[in-house]
Amino acid sequence: MGQVQQLYKLQQYDTEIREKTQRLREVLQAQKGNQVLQAAKARLETAVSTLQSGQIKHKDLTLELQGLNTKVKSSENRLYSGKVTNTKELSDLQSEIASLERRREALEEEILEVMLVVEDAEVEKTAADEALAVIVAEWEKKTASLKKEQNELALAIHKLNNIRKAHAETIPAAIMTQYLQLAQKKHGVAVAKLRVNQCMACQLTVSANKVKEAREGKMVFCGSCGRILCPA
Repeated sequence: MGQVQQLYKLQQYDTEIREKTQRLREVLQAQKGNQVLQAAKARLETAVSTLQSGQIKHKDLTLELQGLNTKVKSSENRLYSGKVTNTKELSDLQSEIASLERRREALEEEILEVMLVVEDAEVEKTAADEALAVIVAEWEKKTASLKKEQNELALAIHKLNNIRKAHAETIPAAIMTQYLQLAQKKHGVAVAKLRVNQCMACQLTVSANKVKEAREGKMVFCGSCGRILCPA
């Protein structure tokens, strides 16, 4: 294998390593999080929070209603006990009972409204639970597949690096330096295939003299893009 062919082969290894490394980054990133999963969790958290708030409010209002009922009963017992004979005191007691009754009516309406909120929150929580369970199952399946791909990519990259290292050792240091510098300038493509008289990287025509030298195994550079030409 000539030096140019060696460089082209090295470039193939470098390209494959680069592509697999990029894919590995994507796989690792994909395992970090999922917007759909996060949204499902947020939905459930909101539903739970709404339900808990409603339940706490319902409990507080119920306790308040119980206390109010006790007050109404106590005031009514006092009113009808016959122990209160003073006209003003009787009038005040009746007014107090009327006020308590109005508050009780308003409280009962408020409790009913809160009960409806709690019922809606329970329905939403159930729906959010079920949706999250489905998404989690799908996510776990996906991450298992991604984890498998991650391991396969890591192993493939490790093997390719070893092969690439062994191959690079067969190339003279000066030529290797030239290749690496050119690859850096040309976005990883230092060597271009020469098909008939055309550089397959820039698609432009190569002079007959350069074509002849390239086919003789000499290191020739494309006059247009500057890449090393490797006869197809």
